[in-house]
Amino acid sequence: MMRAFASDLDRTLIYSHRMIEPGTSNDVQLIETLEGKEISYISNYSRELLQQVNNEIYFIPVTTRTIEQYQRITLFQSAIQPEYAVTSNGGHILKNGEVVKDWSERLKTSLEECLSLDVFIRQLDSLIIGNWVERIRQADNLFVYLIIRRDQVSREELSSLFEWAREQGWQPSLQGRKLYFVPNPVNKWRAVEYLKNELGLSYIYTAGDSLLDYELIKYGDCGYVPSHGEVLESYPDLRKTEARGMEASDEILSSITEDLSLNKLPSKQG
Repeated sequence: MMRAFASDLDRTLIYSHRMIEPGTSNDVQLIETLEGKEISYISNYSRELLQQVNNEIYFIPVTTRTIEQYQRITLFQSAIQPEYAVTSNGGHILKNGEVVKDWSERLKTSLEECLSLDVFIRQLDSLIIGNWVERIRQADNLFVYLIIRRDQVSREELSSLFEWAREQGWQPSLQGRKLYFVPNPVNKWRAVEYLKNELGLSYIYTAGDSLLDYELIKYGDCGYVPSHGEVLESYPDLRKTEARGMEASDEILSSITEDLSLNKLPSKQG
């Protein structure tokens, strides 16, 4: 039985400085910078366990980040180099850093049935009231996210936008100051399911924290949610960690490595 660990990254395995508990600075590794600014960290304990997981089974990063944003994470370009990665919320699958064209063509066909990105952005812009949106950005020409001032927008307005987006066949997700709108075919689990079939995977551990991770968590054979995860607000019955923040990553990876040690199975090489 071939296994894999398909996991979201930000706020699941890696964290910004503001999510690091005081007094733990010596126990983390900086893994991403941008224009001289420190962006993301991983705990040293999680890094060690993730290295073990990647050696024994397939570790598949599954992120809403674009290809460029994913490649900024130095850990995955050096010490831990996953053979496969899913970026752009399922919009792209990478194999050894190269886009898997078969998946891209399949997704392109599915997107023809949805409201186009340009039309969605125009309609969305017409619905926004006030100055709570700082900027709107496209991601790999697949979806859109807004940088917002959360304290200047009401819960009612957000709920109204969420309902409208879902009616258009787009999935909304609020993560910190980023408000995502993603067409339904651009879906993390669909990309992972494609890899499941291609690689002959029989069992997949999954993890994620946001609404965009819901299907990934639900349809994985063993899904984890950090207890701080946004997705728990809508789906409180999902399996969650006891720990919050960076320690949630330690808990998830510790559980997986323990399970692997108890269930010795053929490795990805074997």
